[in-house]
Amino acid sequence: MATIDTPPADYPPEITGYADPWIASPGETISIKVSCTEPEYSYRTVRVIQGVDLEHSPKKELQEITSVPSGTAKGRFQVARIGSYARVDEWGASLSKNGVEVSLYFQPHLPQAGHVQTIIATLDVASKSGFAVVITTEGFVELWLGIGTDVKVVETKFKPASKRWVGLKLILKGTDVSLSLIPIPYLAEKANPTTHLHETLADPVNLSSENILLLAGSFAESPGATFPRVTNFFNGRIDSPMIKSLGPKAEVLVKYDFARNIPDDTIIDASGNGHDGVLINAPTRAIPGFDWDGSEVDWTKAKYGYGAIHFHEDDLDDAAWETDFTITLPPDARSGIYAVEVNSTNGKTSDMITFMVRPTKETTAKVGAKVALVLSTFTYLAYANEKLADVNRSSAVEVGPGFDISQTLRTEDFYRSHRRLDCGLSNYDVHNDDSGVVFSSAKRPIMNLRPGYVMWAFSRPRELSAESMMIGLLERENIPYDVLTDHDLHLKGAAALAPYTTVMTGCHPEYPTLQSYNAYEHYARRGGNLMYLGGNGFYWVSAVDPKRPWRLEVRRGDQGVRSYTLPGGERFMSLNGTQGGLWRTRGRSSHGLFGISFCGEGTGPGVPYKRTGAAENASFKWMFEGIPDGGLIGEYGLGGGASGDEIDSFDLACGSPTNAVVVASSTGHPDEFGIAPECVGFPIINTLGTQTNEIRSDIVYYETQAGGAVFSVGSINWFCSLGWDDYQNNVAKLTGNVIKEFLRRADAEKS
Repeated sequence: MATIDTPPADYPPEITGYADPWIASPGETISIKVSCTEPEYSYRTVRVIQGVDLEHSPKKELQEITSVPSGTAKGRFQVARIGSYARVDEWGASLSKNGVEVSLYFQPHLPQAGHVQTIIATLDVASKSGFAVVITTEGFVELWLGIGTDVKVVETKFKPASKRWVGLKLILKGTDVSLSLIPIPYLAEKANPTTHLHETLADPVNLSSENILLLAGSFAESPGATFPRVTNFFNGRIDSPMIKSLGPKAEVLVKYDFARNIPDDTIIDASGNGHDGVLINAPTRAIPGFDWDGSEVDWTKAKYGYGAIHFHEDDLDDAAWETDFTITLPPDARSGIYAVEVNSTNGKTSDMITFMVRPTKETTAKVGAKVALVLSTFTYLAYANEKLADVNRSSAVEVGPGFDISQTLRTEDFYRSHRRLDCGLSNYDVHNDDSGVVFSSAKRPIMNLRPGYVMWAFSRPRELSAESMMIGLLERENIPYDVLTDHDLHLKGAAALAPYTTVMTGCHPEYPTLQSYNAYEHYARRGGNLMYLGGNGFYWVSAVDPKRPWRLEVRRGDQGVRSYTLPGGERFMSLNGTQGGLWRTRGRSSHGLFGISFCGEGTGPGVPYKRTGAAENASFKWMFEGIPDGGLIGEYGLGGGASGDEIDSFDLACGSPTNAVVVASSTGHPDEFGIAPECVGFPIINTLGTQTNEIRSDIVYYETQAGGAVFSVGSINWFCSLGWDDYQNNVAKLTGNVIKEFLRRADAEKS
């Protein structure tokens, strides 16, 4: 049970966990994995009708699923074992006693990591056999060599430079050890001197074909101590590792070409011996190697230059926690947000282990759903456990003028996320070696995936917690609905939306894949009604592998609001080979389908909307039914007015439909709001809220060629105002009016 551990000294009471799978179907069994510092906890399963519990929010409402057994369990503390590496269990079947030649290229990104880093190793300290090439805590290359009776340390004076390639060749032949370390010049830069080392040992190196071959990690904690699992992870890139046997019958034992099989978690042995290896914890692939020259930036087309893998000591793909108990969903379970509520029996700590349930044909028919809300599950993953408040990381955000984190509302979810560094990073963070995080995973606790989550920078609900308030409105208005996810659209396309006459987005659908984006477009082209009820949607390209749906990939480019920028040559997805970056860069700005696109953001309070003259047209009377003329829309909310956080605007020049009508616009944002960089030309001036009218939310409506319609609001804050004072507000009224009109039209077409 490698994940079971003892909490550190003075660790606070804590309970957390995750569900696997995190998106399930009725009748499916889900494994619940829990970490608890306390002796015992109780649990029950609930459907989340509305999860937010703040002043002026709707009443929190959880519905217990009594058909799923509740119970108690013993607490045990679990940790995730972070760090990526490659493992080959069988590599030296024809290893002779004449020795070996080991060669590769490596590029350290954190030469002094505060611990030893292993580049390549077969060392088994217990049997004093094998070898390891490491970088010491001080940043020098060193050899650890098993000689049968001891592990010999061979020091070098070579100190590799950060982010510069080094060619390595190691020859182990009896008692003779030769090592060459050859820095590769970067362009015209003068490289460090080459090191050639030769040493004769008292005893020959003991090489064994039984030893496991590891890249970027080792089972040797030190020359004199083994470790129960892989440790001493490397932060950097490795390219073209090869091991040859020496002697009269010399042959290549293994030769790895990392440019092959890039979308997978295997490394291919190009020697023909079939000694393929596996990658653990999703290191980054599809990145430039030692011979990359910029002549081709798309790895799917390149003939060379993409033979490297970037390993990190803080990579995590699967926490692999022990299962504490399982739950089986009823076959008629309604779609929606669910959670296993866990409480320590001593009352010291609690949590909501969240998962989603998708609809089936049978449950949709039983509910009579004609409306669907699509939860932004790709966005949930992109933000999972984000550390943007961590000033020790270069990805920490400068939130805005006058921002003071000490004045924000930070809940236990925030502190738990920053405490549990073993639970991985988000697509907004950088690794310890300052490289951008491209993968995020659902197979781990996600502290900000909670029904009552309050986002620290805004002191308000966001993502899943905000979207639960939309579910609460649908329940309040007795509107039959289903809940879908981004993942459902990715897997099923427009077929996932076909049963519904009206489809609503979540509050922040920022990370569509090509498949999920196409689903919305094809649905609209077939006459469906769309309601984009958020902001900063359809912004960054993402990728999901159907074989590993828990893993999201994001490759940020040199444009867009971002916390880091990937270097050139690293912006094509490893999972599917498509171009990353902004959808706007791909020619698919959300202006085209939804009428609006991201233009600005800020942590200051939101502002209300004011109707435009076009909204006074009698054809829009249905939209504003029950809302007094001349009144502002969304004056109040859990984050100020309804236009706030991240906002979108209408722009014909960027592709907004020519028949679209702006029926309301925000009333002016303060200088705590800034413009999105892609919206600015040269010179870069007038970038704050009071300095430009380009920072605004527009409510847009237009009718489609196929007979449907699109309604967009352009603000993440919309749901925070929709839930204000238990839905007794004009944002909820306007939203309800649009839903009901879309349903009425669909019914009229049938009759």
